[in-house]
Amino acid sequence: MRWITFFILLYLLTAMQVSHFLALSHAGHPWPVIQYVPLLAIFYALFATEASAPLAALVCGAAYDLGNYPNDILGTNLVPLALVAFFVLKMRLSIFREHVVSQFLITLLAMLVFSFLSVVMRVLVQAPLEGGSAWVHLGLLVGNALYTALAAPFLFWFLFRLTPLLGFTSHGPRSRGKA
Repeated sequence: MRWITFFILLYLLTAMQVSHFLALSHAGHPWPVIQYVPLLAIFYALFATEASAPLAALVCGAAYDLGNYPNDILGTNLVPLALVAFFVLKMRLSIFREHVVSQFLITLLAMLVFSFLSVVMRVLVQAPLEGGSAWVHLGLLVGNALYTALAAPFLFWFLFRLTPLLGFTSHGPRSRGKA
């Protein structure tokens, strides 16, 4: 895995997320929003080496929190994203990672779990919630999760075109051996 490419992608996707790139408009507010940074963490959890994927998820979680700085406390998204990436990393050998349907389903499942864990973490540390309610916040994140899962196969297709720059391939070893 090439870390310089990862940090460039993280910077670009954080900028796309903060600017609400391709977000739909609902009552004058951007919703649903594609969550690009968690999507990058899921991509790396699916295809990067077992040693580097958890670290990439931690860095993505920190970037997610720092990108939403006034509203987020560092760790409210970092911990849930790291847990979700660990979950995806452990089950990636059981799925066909290159199929569009499996990419959609894995991303949807991972984003739903991330949404739930993020709300639980916010409640535990008493971080601000959208709408002042955990249920409203969870509803917004579930909408974002569905929209993100719909966009995942397209972003993954684009990232697959960058395999010489990423330092790993989608056809990498399917065993837990050294990659």
